[in-house]
Amino acid sequence: MAKVVFYEPILDRYLKSPSGEVGRYLQRKGVKISTAARAQVGVRTGSLRASIHMRHFRDTRGQYVRIGSNLPHAYVHHEGTKPHLIKPNRQEKLRFVSKGVLVITQLVRHPGTKPNRFLSDNLGLIK
Repeated sequence: MAKVVFYEPILDRYLKSPSGEVGRYLQRKGVKISTAARAQVGVRTGSLRASIHMRHFRDTRGQYVRIGSNLPHAYVHHEGTKPHLIKPNRQEKLRFVSKGVLVITQLVRHPGTKPNRFLSDNLGLIK
């Protein structure tokens, strides 16, 4: 029977280095998912789309990529909200423009928002 010899530095580079086969595979899939997430995310100002990023990590368990956004409203955009009340924080009344008309009120009944799962919807692209 033939003896199999593993050269540790070569195997380590292949499996654990971002420039190895596994690292390049993760990079390709991560770019594909983050590109699709940017295309799916809602755009009002473009800040959420621009904030979606991918980072490549390596630890004792192996390599992985993390895709997401660090903007505070990214989670709410992804998960949606239930109907809720909006009350003024610092002023006595809320002031905003709706359909070109200035509105001044003490309370707004927000109907909630539907989730836009721009990250988890695109995990199927890993296949």
